[in-house]
Amino acid sequence: MALVRAFRLGLLSHALRSLRYPTGRGLHEPTKIAINRSRFLALIRNLVHVIPFGFALFEIILNWNVYYVGTKPYGTAVYQIIAKAHEILIQASIGSIMFSAIRRELGHGLPFGFLFSGLQVTQVSYLWSMELWGALRAGTINPWRRITMFVLLAGCILLAATSGPASAVLLIPRQQLWPAGRTHLWINITEDQLWPPRIDGTSIPQACLKIGEEASNMCPASEWYAIRDWMSDLKNAVPPSVEDRVKSIMVPDGLFVHGQNSARNIQTGVVANELAQPRSATTVQAVVADALTQATAIWFESLGNVTADSGHGSPLSDQSSAAHTIRKNYTQPYAAAKCVFGEIGETNTLNRSVGFPIFTSVINQSNPDTYLTTYDSGMQIPFNDHPGISFSHLLGTPGNVQDYRLRWIELPGDVFNGSSIGAAILFPAPEPGYAQDLLLCNIAAAWGPSSLVVDDGAKGIGPVRSEFRYQSGIPTAPISQTMIPPAELYDPGFGNSLYLQGPQGSINISTTWAEYLNPTVGMLNTSLLSTLMDYTAIQGQEDNTAAHILSLLTANGLARKGWGSKLQGDIRTTANGGLDGNYWLSGKGDVFNVNPAESQNWVTLRMDSNLEGYAYNTLTTPPRVAIAILTLYCILALGHVIYSGITGMSSNAWDTIAEVVALAINSTPTAALRNTCAGISELHIFKLPVRVLVSKDVEGEGEHLELVFGQMDEEKITGRTIETNRTYGTLPRGVEEERKKDV
Repeated sequence: MALVRAFRLGLLSHALRSLRYPTGRGLHEPTKIAINRSRFLALIRNLVHVIPFGFALFEIILNWNVYYVGTKPYGTAVYQIIAKAHEILIQASIGSIMFSAIRRELGHGLPFGFLFSGLQVTQVSYLWSMELWGALRAGTINPWRRITMFVLLAGCILLAATSGPASAVLLIPRQQLWPAGRTHLWINITEDQLWPPRIDGTSIPQACLKIGEEASNMCPASEWYAIRDWMSDLKNAVPPSVEDRVKSIMVPDGLFVHGQNSARNIQTGVVANELAQPRSATTVQAVVADALTQATAIWFESLGNVTADSGHGSPLSDQSSAAHTIRKNYTQPYAAAKCVFGEIGETNTLNRSVGFPIFTSVINQSNPDTYLTTYDSGMQIPFNDHPGISFSHLLGTPGNVQDYRLRWIELPGDVFNGSSIGAAILFPAPEPGYAQDLLLCNIAAAWGPSSLVVDDGAKGIGPVRSEFRYQSGIPTAPISQTMIPPAELYDPGFGNSLYLQGPQGSINISTTWAEYLNPTVGMLNTSLLSTLMDYTAIQGQEDNTAAHILSLLTANGLARKGWGSKLQGDIRTTANGGLDGNYWLSGKGDVFNVNPAESQNWVTLRMDSNLEGYAYNTLTTPPRVAIAILTLYCILALGHVIYSGITGMSSNAWDTIAEVVALAINSTPTAALRNTCAGISELHIFKLPVRVLVSKDVEGEGEHLELVFGQMDEEKITGRTIETNRTYGTLPRGVEEERKKDV
């Protein structure tokens, strides 16, 4: 019966007794033991904690150890029902603990406000009730006992209120990235070779000065046709009839270029706080994209060797989506180009020095030589003169005068601090008597920090994407975040800022290397720049088009630095020769083994792998908070079990409203509760100490228990305290007869 009552199954207890004793007229409520001292009974009654404690512990371990469920959750509604049932069991367990504390304190004297607290552990409003605050101010009760009861009660109420949501958080799997291993990648090239402060034309084949669409990936201008097609789509996105009034357009699908075994996107943007708003571009280093893609393919193949007892679930299938990232020690090229209109005519002196626009927001060039007022917008663009280049030099730019002609010009660092290279673009030759139009451009490029990510899903390995990563101490310029006209394209994936200076400053680009960005297109027998301008330029906005082209060509060319270097190392295998998938997923060490002496100067990057799906883990704050809540409950429940096991004290008395009311009715009325029959409005009532004491029958036939209010001398209490394992329950016959007469 103790086990049945422990789980609040009183109806079942009654049914079991009915099988043993016949029911009918004259059946009386049996006498009962109020307080038991028996370790066996105490442990039996504490079985009420087993299910909620065990399930809470299971949820904590499940999330703490990380368990991947799969790409689809199953039975979410059932999980919610189970979490609710768990909450009910936890509240019953907490109520049992609170009743145990109340029964213990009733022997010493308990403030009246605490008497029914065990029935209100699920009511948060009890924390600001008159009962509680009256009990806390009960001066006749030992302060330590009052504070202990308050801390226990407040903790029980908060646990009862939060245990349900905490259980649901831990029980329902969350859609997140699940850690699926990490390893270092080694590429057989040094950092100075991959990210040099100066770029020249050494090691580039001369064949790269004349290319077709199938140009070698070693050529800086390789895949120029991708830039052509993308910018052509951009130009054609807006009908010429509405060009002047269009304020925003949808950006065409992303611009992608390829490596030996990878695809990567080129991101574009606008430097918003610069006059003439330079166009910007960045892309992933080709050799790094190849290494990351190759490692991703090897990781996926290793999943086939993951054993079922790996401890983190076994849903690793072709349908699992994964993300592989490089977030540290990686940099990539960022390039920006600013172009403004100019002309060579009667107003120009051929021997006059050529001025180039400067980057004022990032580069410290606060004292320009002059300002050029552009005829299209009226903006005053700050310029610095190049001391060694005159307009007569520009007229001699080689190439077909009927095409756009490009001349690369190295900009002296003392005048153009932070610039990488300059460019002058001459328009096709004008009619006789007209001025020669041209564009004067400044290009800034730098190696800037970035993060890489590549997705691996049911459709295969996707392109390698870069994510801008701010690094303090490196100057940046903000990128426009508004939708802008076609010639001022913004790609939202670029980020918020652009690096115009890297940790080593700007990249110094030689004219020798820059010539490879503008080779002759063999099939058309014209320069690459002229081809791109012819395909993509919008009349009157050639400055923006040229800035786009130059920034894209520069970023694309710099990203091909180190071409030919590869991922190195022997792959870790199992005893049977297969890829060691378990070791990779464990994240215990590197999967690629390299010679330490040989690889000490190689570029080393760390790849972190994550499975995207539903998992149990502690990566975010909610499960951590939920674990803390359920851990506190487990500590409370375990502490109560240990206390009961040591003392052997337990009871099922007075843990329902009906039983407390019955006890009160069977108690002697007291003047301390005068005028409380219609309610209580004074705080002092709840301060009254109350005890459960023994009252003997007048006729000596037995003894019963009753509530006694008010402060009592210890002499009067002697002999009236409840004894363990003693049966109570009778009333004096005289009192019983008087009450019958009253009825």
